[in-house]
Amino acid sequence: MNSNEKSGLFIISGTMFAFILMSSILVFPVWGEEQPETAYYEIRSNVENASVYLDDLFAGNINKGSLMVPAETSNKPVYHLLRIEAPGYTTYNETILQAPKPGKSNVYRGILTLLPPPSIGSLSIAVSPPGGEVFLDGKSYGIVDQSGIFTFRDIPAGYQVVQISLAGYEPWVERVFVEANMNNKVRVTLTPVTTGSLQVTSEPASASILLNGAPVGITPVTIPDLSPGPMNITLTLAGYQDLHIQASVNVGQVVSVSGTLVPVVVSTPEPVEDIPQSTPIPEPTQAPLSLLTIGGALAVLLYQKKR
Repeated sequence: MNSNEKSGLFIISGTMFAFILMSSILVFPVWGEEQPETAYYEIRSNVENASVYLDDLFAGNINKGSLMVPAETSNKPVYHLLRIEAPGYTTYNETILQAPKPGKSNVYRGILTLLPPPSIGSLSIAVSPPGGEVFLDGKSYGIVDQSGIFTFRDIPAGYQVVQISLAGYEPWVERVFVEANMNNKVRVTLTPVTTGSLQVTSEPASASILLNGAPVGITPVTIPDLSPGPMNITLTLAGYQDLHIQASVNVGQVVSVSGTLVPVVVSTPEPVEDIPQSTPIPEPTQAPLSLLTIGGALAVLLYQKKR
């Protein structure tokens, strides 16, 4: 091996040594430096695959009786909410107040109790006339077919709110008790609708409503239980002209009526220029000469002639 090959080998070896040294420094702890040990919460339960939550965050499932959850170590009290749950079982809750020591585990045991099977029953409803939509506790379950029979199967026992809606008929709503393990039966006869409604709005709102001359409310409003036929509607509001509308009430329907009020225009008179009139000066009137005055004048004339 010549000198160039030896020098090249030395350079490569030195580079590899430096890389290995740096890697060991990054990977392995420095001698004499104490590394923190991992601590755990060991969660145990009698139900396999139960879900574990810590502070409402999913931590994992029970596997072979337990679940190891990494925990912080602290000498001060901690506060965590532990929850274990599984379908068909009661839910276990516990508050964790103590953190585990380094390298140790705090064990928590959550015992879940099997819930009793739910009590169920059936409910058959005979509806006349058929065709209505059936609701149970606000959820639609379908339409009554021409047989007029609608059956709820395997529903929870106890009180249930049943509703049947059919166009042209009053809605039927009833709180029905379902007895467990029984086919409960109810007969329903729907009542035809004989009235209608008017929904009255205006722009602006808060207008008084006269229906065939009688006050019935203020806009916006829905006026129910009206006999079918034509209606005369008057909307009045201070500062606006009265608005007259004709509408027709239909059985089983809500008829919308809307109107825009026109402001009252008050005409302002034009100002009249007030020109002052000159006051006429009365002419002096001459009083008739008295006899005494005439006599005095004649005496003066005679006296002057004598002189």
